[in-house]
Amino acid sequence: MSTSPDGRLIPRAEIATDDGIPPILFAYGTLQIAAVLETLIGRIPPTTPTNLPGWRAVRLHGKPYPGLVRDTSHAAPGLLLTDLTNEEWSLLDRFEDTIYSLERVTTADRTDAWAYAWPNDFEDADWLLNEFERNELPSYITRCSAWLERDRNRR
Repeated sequence: MSTSPDGRLIPRAEIATDDGIPPILFAYGTLQIAAVLETLIGRIPPTTPTNLPGWRAVRLHGKPYPGLVRDTSHAAPGLLLTDLTNEEWSLLDRFEDTIYSLERVTTADRTDAWAYAWPNDFEDADWLLNEFERNELPSYITRCSAWLERDRNRR
């Protein structure tokens, strides 16, 4: 959460859609996967493959999903997700939780976007999308469905 000029608390996703930068999300982890997006937001928004210089998608201790950390010797592969609605941004913001920070980024193709960055400890190993899809995806989709149900019940 952040504070607006009038002092009200606003969600990070609202900052992303109202801050003058196009509401584009750089997805570097599980949000690259069509089945995850379909489970969470009920559709697959337009996507464009790209990478993010100066950042790296890393493995997190005991987690199947990655974190995005600054690393000048890497360029994190990912997708730009465009045409997200405010409702979808809010849902993804809740899904990513407050542990991630929403950061302004510029991709290799010079697109301004937002990315959920990881501020905590991580493994010194790359997170690999194909490895995740092979070993974790079915159980992760089940967890996403359960999270979505809990989120709906809280609202």
